[in-house]
Amino acid sequence: MGFHNSSMNIHLRDRHVLCAYCQRPSGEATYSELDLDSILGTVKGKFKWSAENFSGSASDIYLEQEGPMYEPILHVQLDDGDGPYDDYVNLAYCIKNEDGKLKYMDCF
Repeated sequence: MGFHNSSMNIHLRDRHVLCAYCQRPSGEATYSELDLDSILGTVKGKFKWSAENFSGSASDIYLEQEGPMYEPILHVQLDDGDGPYDDYVNLAYCIKNEDGKLKYMDCF
């Protein structure tokens, strides 16, 4: 289950810092941040988990909650050497809410 199901006010700060209020098992919500540049990068113009500094090679970065499950989708424009193109990644695949904190989990 992705972090978005137990978090609110999910947004980006400075184009690469994921921020949210994450619910703890007690029901209390705590503010948490996770620097996506420390866990998400690009290789040959494609997103790659367990890499770094995606924002250094991306433009038009924004986050939207989409679909019936309001999944957190990070949208960017990347350049693979042949020109820029739009790409996206579902942050719920590899980020979880662990006791009120956003945490990266190896997923691929």
